[in-house]
Amino acid sequence: MRNKSGKLILSTLVATSAIIAVTPGSQVEATSNLNQLVVDAQNAGNVLKWAISVEGSADGVTQPWKQFNNAKQAIGKVEAALAKASFSEKLKYESLLIEPKTQLQRAQGYLDAITASSKIHAKTNALSLAVQANNLDQVEKAYHEMTAEFRKQTILLDRVYGQSTRDRIRGAVKGPAEKLISELKNDVTVHMLAKGAQEDLNRGRYTEASAKVYEAQAILTAETLKWEKSLQAAINNINNALPMNAVAVTRVDNTTVLVKLNRSISSVKASDFTANNGMTISSASLSSDGFNVTLKTSVQVPGTTYTIKYKNGSVSFAVPGNISPVYIGDKNIQHKETTEVLSLSTVFKNTSNQAVRIDIPAGVKLISVNGAANNNAGAKSVNAQTDKNGAIQIVFTSNNSNQAALDKTIAIHKIVKNKAVETQTSGVFNLYAPPKEGAIGNKTVRFIDNKNNYFVTTEGVKYSWKIYNDIFQNEGINVSLDSFKSGLDIGDTINGEYHQVSTSLFNISKNASIAAVKLDTKFAVKAGTSGYRIHGNKVELKGTAEPNYELFFFKNNGTSIGKAKADSKGNWTFVAEVDTNAVTDFSIFQQTAGKAIPAYVGWGETTLRVVEGPFAVGSITEGTSKDDDLSNEKITFTVSPVQYANGAVIAQDQAIITKQASIIVVDGDGTKVKYTNNQNKTIFSQTKGAFSIDFGLLSTRKSDGQLIDQGKDHKLTGPLTIVSIEGITNEYGLQIQTKPTNQIKNY
Repeated sequence: MRNKSGKLILSTLVATSAIIAVTPGSQVEATSNLNQLVVDAQNAGNVLKWAISVEGSADGVTQPWKQFNNAKQAIGKVEAALAKASFSEKLKYESLLIEPKTQLQRAQGYLDAITASSKIHAKTNALSLAVQANNLDQVEKAYHEMTAEFRKQTILLDRVYGQSTRDRIRGAVKGPAEKLISELKNDVTVHMLAKGAQEDLNRGRYTEASAKVYEAQAILTAETLKWEKSLQAAINNINNALPMNAVAVTRVDNTTVLVKLNRSISSVKASDFTANNGMTISSASLSSDGFNVTLKTSVQVPGTTYTIKYKNGSVSFAVPGNISPVYIGDKNIQHKETTEVLSLSTVFKNTSNQAVRIDIPAGVKLISVNGAANNNAGAKSVNAQTDKNGAIQIVFTSNNSNQAALDKTIAIHKIVKNKAVETQTSGVFNLYAPPKEGAIGNKTVRFIDNKNNYFVTTEGVKYSWKIYNDIFQNEGINVSLDSFKSGLDIGDTINGEYHQVSTSLFNISKNASIAAVKLDTKFAVKAGTSGYRIHGNKVELKGTAEPNYELFFFKNNGTSIGKAKADSKGNWTFVAEVDTNAVTDFSIFQQTAGKAIPAYVGWGETTLRVVEGPFAVGSITEGTSKDDDLSNEKITFTVSPVQYANGAVIAQDQAIITKQASIIVVDGDGTKVKYTNNQNKTIFSQTKGAFSIDFGLLSTRKSDGQLIDQGKDHKLTGPLTIVSIEGITNEYGLQIQTKPTNQIKNY
């Protein structure tokens, strides 16, 4: 047994040592092979990359299948080897395959695009051959096959990687294909319409046939076709075989439509046409070519579809928009247009199918009552009934779109035993008429809506201005739109030229009212003074005037000193020089901007007298105690009069004292003290042409803030120089001034 066991152990050890000896070498060899496979795949991917790029060898026509297959096989070998590799090796080598796999995917798109381009090219050639055969049926068939293939395959063309490569492939086939499609689409469309119209004609479907002929003729008229002569002949033959018919209708406005006929006619009348939904036709006019008829209709109700019948056919159109409501008892005036359709609703409580009478004002036409058309046109009143809930709704408009209806109301009466027992009345409404093209002859403004850019004349004509195109004037001078809006007032006279599309001219030829020139309230002359007081050689005048007008300023004997322009809100400013220690009189005029400087005719519409000179302390009375104690002394300060150079008095200011008025004095050794009105028994008081100070006790506490500087002896002695006086002004706010020579003595 021991021998067997020993042999088994020995053989196991030998086998183990053999495995240990062989495994490292095998791993190195496998890794080396895998590295080489990856390098081969990367090289193949790089070759493929340049084979599908115009920066390399790609020409947009040749498919690089060899390079594609080599890369695909090389990647496949790596993936097969990785199936036996460890997890860490898979992570490492799979990341190295990302680039070649990306190139393989891009190459697939490149190959598909070339295949797609060859299919498009084949269909394009087939269509070209059909064109050469001069057979429209073949062209139509080949056209549809080619466009279907084109739509399907161009998706693949757009998937090619790289802009320049993608453009190379698309340029080879897409451009020629699109060019051929563009050249033939109108011929094919008209050919199809002609065949369809002929089939409709054969089956007696005249309306459908006429519509196709109309559509085909529109293309023939607008475009140049390759087979234009034969296609036009085919359309003409079908059209001539059709009975006279209306093929299309276009709504121009609320009272105008344009009907297109399938054939030219020489005459027409309104009775040839009929319409539904209560619309009537008042006139018909024929175009010079005989194909188009302009119909004038009653006002078309918004949200309604109308059908117009003519001969054997009919055409329909829908009116956009909604009916505008007017309300019972509304205090706001409604501003509408004669082409608008309006409604009025109300309810009579505790009634059902109640008899009512509707009073219709002049210039207004009742269209319907509770949805039923009103057949009593022109009546001043209409009898009707409410619904089961007592409600009634009427729809109405102007009875003449060219005639305004102003300051109108509609009354609805509840009728019991032939008597009105309850009345409900609408708010006031206006229906404004549209303007006529041409001259505006001195029209007076009745209403203005600057927000919505229009004004209304006293005749009820509504003029809307165009923000960027029209010309605006005020008394013949060009102004901005904002200036025009600011200057436009009710009662103004307007003239000019009105054009709905081209440039209009609106001129305020006469202003009904002009805002007066006003100075700011700060310039108001105080009672008892000689004029507005300043101290300095310039004054900034400001105030208000007519918006956008120019203001002219004159000085003293009529010397013109300049002008300023009021802004769009009427505000203005002007800086003027004044004579010092003298009186300067200003006179201000205003007029429309752009005119010459007006002649001075004396004292203007607005005037101002300015008196220049200092507001200063004159003389100071002396004290009475002569004990170097200012307490209980009453000192009076006179106010110097404003004087001419020759000494003549111009003005005498009066002192205005505030509750916190103060004076700071200093003596010869530097003791500086502040006395404040109503503190420590110090009292400031006003006298004519002067002011007085009753000096109180001197407090040496720092908290009182009275003793500013102690000086050498901590008290006031000798003559006192006035450092400053605060809180004392004249009537116009000038602060009192002092001179170095102003001193308080003998106190």
